[in-house]
Amino acid sequence: MSHHAPLTPEHLSRSIEDYLAERQTNVLPSGEQTKDGRQLSWCGDVLEYLTEGLAERFAARGITFSKSFPGPFRLMDEEQLAGGNHMRRFWTMAFDHGCPIARLCTYFFHRHDQVLLPRPPQVVAYPPDHPGPEASE
Repeated sequence: MSHHAPLTPEHLSRSIEDYLAERQTNVLPSGEQTKDGRQLSWCGDVLEYLTEGLAERFAARGITFSKSFPGPFRLMDEEQLAGGNHMRRFWTMAFDHGCPIARLCTYFFHRHDQVLLPRPPQVVAYPPDHPGPEASE
């Protein structure tokens, strides 16, 4: 993460996606194992692996999250997409030294019949006052 770039919601979401992409390079093509031999048995393991260490990396810059990144696993946020793919939305608030900077939505694309993710997670940042999923409950 660059220490000179302005800390905007967009910059934060790009920085998180860059981190996830960096971690993805350590997952073997099958999605079932990492280069260092760690076994991944379902798509949730892959997401956990991709996000491992993210909070610590961002904490070094004063960025924290209201919930563990990417946010709570909410079954009601799952949508079935074409071809057997599914997408879940995870929400969390990002803080810069305690001040809200962005509401983040992480789109997690997965399949129930394989470990390999059909596409990398996508992180979309909204202004901190953007209504989250709680607004529709």
